[in-house]
Amino acid sequence: MTMQTVQFELPMTLLERARVWAIDEARELVTSLLENYVHELERDQRRQAYETYYDTRSAGEEAEELSLLADFTFADAEITV
Repeated sequence: MTMQTVQFELPMTLLERARVWAIDEARELVTSLLENYVHELERDQRRQAYETYYDTRSAGEEAEELSLLADFTFADAEITV
């Protein structure tokens, strides 16, 4: 399994709350909440990048993509059967 490092900025007050000495379960909860927050930010950035791509692609790129998708229609039908 490959480790991935994510860097993000949080308000100082939130970091101070996360640094409070707490029982392991509370620390795990804070960590989980922070990870969920970061994943949500990443999903939003990815969604925006896809929207930008689809809004700015040329007609030729769109036609090429549709052609590639059509090539896989048969294989997709086999999987859903």
